[in-house]
This record gives sequence, C-alpha cells and structure tokens, in this order.
Amino acid sequence: MAKPAIIPLFPLSHVLLPGMPLPLHIFEHRYRHLMADIAERTNGITEPVFGVVALRTGMEAENPGVVGRAAEDTDVEQIGTLAEILELDRKPDGTADLLSVGTRRFEIRELLPTGAVYLRAEVEYLDEPDGELTRAQEDRARELMDVYDSYLVRLAGRGTGSELPNDANRLAYQLAARLPLPPEEKQALLCDATTSDRLVRVARLLRREIALLQWTRSIAVSPAVLRMGTGSN
Repeated sequence: MAKPAIIPLFPLSHVLLPGMPLPLHIFEHRYRHLMADIAERTNGITEPVFGVVALRTGMEAENPGVVGRAAEDTDVEQIGTLAEILELDRKPDGTADLLSVGTRRFEIRELLPTGAVYLRAEVEYLDEPDGELTRAQEDRARELMDVYDSYLVRLAGRGTGSELPNDANRLAYQLAARLPLPPEEKQALLCDATTSDRLVRVARLLRREIALLQWTRSIAVSPAVLRMGTGSN
C-alpha cells in the first residue's frame, strides 16, 4: 500500500469503479467550491482529483460523516475510488460540467476537519493483487459475458459494449460496470481484495443475470442507472 494521502471527497449514491467514466453536472454550493479549489489549486489541492465514495443511505450527502471518525462509523462507504478530472467546464453562474475517470481504489482512514465546505479525508491507496488468479477464471468470465451479450442483442438489438481488455484486473472492473447491478453489489466488487475474488464474484453475478434473461425474456435495468444518467450532485 502507498503512504496515506489527503483528498477531497465527493459522496454519491453511485459507485465509481476504476477505469470507468463519471460525468457530473456541478450545481450545489459546496461542490462549486470544490471545483474552484481544484481549478485554482487552492485550499491545499495540488491535483485535479477527488475521491468518490458511495453513500450507505440516501441520495444526497447532506451530512455524510463526522470529522475525526473512520468511515465505518459514518454514512459513507470506507472504500472508494479516486476520480481524475479530464475536462472541467466552469460556467459564469458558478455551475460546472466535468468529465472524470476512476483511477485507483482507496480506503478512508479518517475524515478530517477542514476550512472548506466539502469533506476531506486521510486515505490509503489500495494495491490490486491478483490473488489466486487463474486463466480459467478469466476465460470463464469472458464466456459468460459473451452469453449475456448474446441475449441482450437478441432482446434489445445491442450488447453491452466493445472488445474487453486483456488485463485481468481491468477485465473484472469492466465486466462489473457492464452489468445492471445495484450500488451495494458494485460496492462489494470494489471491496474485493484481489482480482481473483472479483472475477469469481462477477462470474456468479453474470450467471444470475443470464438466468434472469432466460426466464423472463426481459432486460434488468439497475435503479441507479435510471436515476443517474449523466450524474449530478
């Protein structure tokens, strides 16, 4: 694990996975301040990044934590994903549109007092060990995704996406992102300690989703997907 770092937090009802895009429309007061601090490199911010953590309850981070406490004692998940801003368009009225991408996982060690209106935390970045990874796990996950996509093409005329990555770690996150999973299941995948564990879980979820398509001939759509579209704070 890397040494601890201090980052601003952006709690959402959405789980950001590494490698996945996150577009956001920023209009709330505290996150306008966060975007201004990121753009101007003020309030201790030196990089165009922020941490995305999922809310355990509710849709909005009205008061998601108490400073000086660990995440497990608050309303935010303990493990989140660092988001790197690729594009930031700040509007004259103070709102902003941004495009970010998940880069690496982190674990919150402590929520910190801050002079800003948004949350900050001391975090520890997490490694991505393979664990007891086998080629058979990768191959099985790809085969199940092919089956799942074939059903979607038959029912909806299109699959979930383009060619899958060769890297096993990226593969596991990509498969997880393509499934219509509720936030708690995506959070469990984010929390898996190894790529092997994540691929095993993804394969189990793929079997479930395939069975649902086989039995119902309908396509499950995650409530989070219906709720978000292009995300907003």
